[in-house]
Amino acid sequence: MSHIGLEIYTDVPEEVAALEAYWRLAEDGETWAQTVTEVRAKFGLKPQELTRLVQSGATAFIVDMVCGDCGSPTDVAHRTEFASVVRQGNIVCSGCQAIAHQEREEAKRKIAKQRRDALLQRFPIRSTEALGVHDLSLFTAVALHTMFSDPAVEDAGLTTPTSIWPKDRRWAPDDLLWDFEQRLLHADPSVITVHPDSHQDAFVWKDETPDGRHYLGRVSYYLHGPEKDLRSRSPRILNELNEVFREGPWPTHWHRQWRGLWDELTLSYVSTYLDMKLGEHNLEMKQGDGTRTALSDALATFSVGQVFNFIYRATKDSAAYYQRGGVTKRQAANSTVGRISAAADRARANEWEVKSFGRPWTLPLSAIGETFFNKVMWQADMMPVVSRDAVVPQHAVSAASATVPQQVQNSPSEVGAERSADPSDDDINDCTNCGDRFYGEGLCKECAAV
Repeated sequence: MSHIGLEIYTDVPEEVAALEAYWRLAEDGETWAQTVTEVRAKFGLKPQELTRLVQSGATAFIVDMVCGDCGSPTDVAHRTEFASVVRQGNIVCSGCQAIAHQEREEAKRKIAKQRRDALLQRFPIRSTEALGVHDLSLFTAVALHTMFSDPAVEDAGLTTPTSIWPKDRRWAPDDLLWDFEQRLLHADPSVITVHPDSHQDAFVWKDETPDGRHYLGRVSYYLHGPEKDLRSRSPRILNELNEVFREGPWPTHWHRQWRGLWDELTLSYVSTYLDMKLGEHNLEMKQGDGTRTALSDALATFSVGQVFNFIYRATKDSAAYYQRGGVTKRQAANSTVGRISAAADRARANEWEVKSFGRPWTLPLSAIGETFFNKVMWQADMMPVVSRDAVVPQHAVSAASATVPQQVQNSPSEVGAERSADPSDDDINDCTNCGDRFYGEGLCKECAAV
């Protein structure tokens, strides 16, 4: 049985009586003598008036239940809180709870400071010699430019963790994110280091001591360089990279590296497009080496936009295959790779002119892809360009070096005429002269030549 004590702050008899009636327990000490509705009706109070009176007119406390820490009676603000406190039994008053919370926060701050001191000792911030642009690999140059051109770097000289870049402009393609970050972290010469002010949960701890490992995508990096202020390091390297990207000449080894990076980024892009188109048909498949081999084979002869054409039709046919029944979604999705390979082989053998799709707005390039194709390769639209036909921009070659054939840039009108944004019909038609089937309209390639 519980007993409620009251410390009343009003001198108005009606209010005192209303408060006593509100907090009066029945003889069993567990239920109330009157309901709230009956109290309001008896004293002519509106709901908000009774609530305000209970909150400001008195302090109620449970006489025979005290705080387990300080021994003071337990205050209750209303009937619901009284019932909750009685159910809990042993309680701690609000004052002691506030003290305990403050002590916990102080302990957290102490641990955080100890951890930061340990991180500073394990990952000290160092100054190094200035980075030479011509000593960097092409991948390192592109990845550094992408990472440190992020406006967030200007505030503290630290990069944004790669896993929290916005989804509409990821730092790198999702399937290459960890590989690219690890490749940049272990670049030769060394260019970046983990900063100790990264989130502490991004490090691996053993007995409150960092063991030197961290989780990719969750840490921030700082750029190597001689400047004491980390914020002044990135502008220097960015200016030098921009000059080489814009005016050249490229370092000699970049000429051996650019095509590999082109192929890697385009393969990732068409792979992501395949997943997207399958998803639109509620199909899903796990891409393995066989899928990537088939896509790479298609990209060896056709542009990204043309491979998008193959993927678009293959996924549509796979969805129809599933709708006809008799196969599972997995079987239907896995049949897509064979359709893509068959379409590429037929187009290659018959020398069909395959329409090139444009870049879908729902599938943006990664930030590294934008930097490489736009700033480095000067390729405003890589969709209609076949990898084997792509060449470096003119300024990439020094005047003293042997000349290299330059990329032929299509005008916007020509590019628009060559591609189809998202066709809804079959582009295989009969030649109006010989009747042979080919990709396109009007005359086939042979008849047009005649």
